[in-house]
Amino acid sequence: MLPRLAEPADIPELIRLRAVALEALGVEPGPPDAAWRTIAAGWFAERVGERPAVRCLVVGAPPGGPLLASGMAWITYHLPGPAGPDGRRGYLDGIVTDGAARGRGHGRRVVDGLLEWLGGLGIGYVQLHASADGEPVYRAAGFTPGRYPGMDRITPAP
Repeated sequence: MLPRLAEPADIPELIRLRAVALEALGVEPGPPDAAWRTIAAGWFAERVGERPAVRCLVVGAPPGGPLLASGMAWITYHLPGPAGPDGRRGYLDGIVTDGAARGRGHGRRVVDGLLEWLGGLGIGYVQLHASADGEPVYRAAGFTPGRYPGMDRITPAP
């Protein structure tokens, strides 16, 4: 089953898969009426479909039906350098396969589709943050540990 572009009718399933990803990372996603889900609906609405700098791919039923996997890529902008002369990089995020559908290559097809899209835009420098479960998929797609150690600063939301 090949990935397709996500459509607005897929947003409830994209939010459900986001909760699946959070659970896999040890984060309790909360109840179906949790505030983040309402915010996520608007977030996805701004990003799904044909967008010049964002791509969301899904695997599963036609729009509005159950999804097996999803993932997103977008363009980020950085200082130019030898690996990215124009400063553009790709970033993969939200790559998730529903628990019952894992091990069938859905996640890998989503990753490959996103990398193909970025490559078609002339972007070869692509970054992501990998869970332990996803790492084999990304390594098989050519990803290696980052060149520079990462750091985060997280402050409480107002």
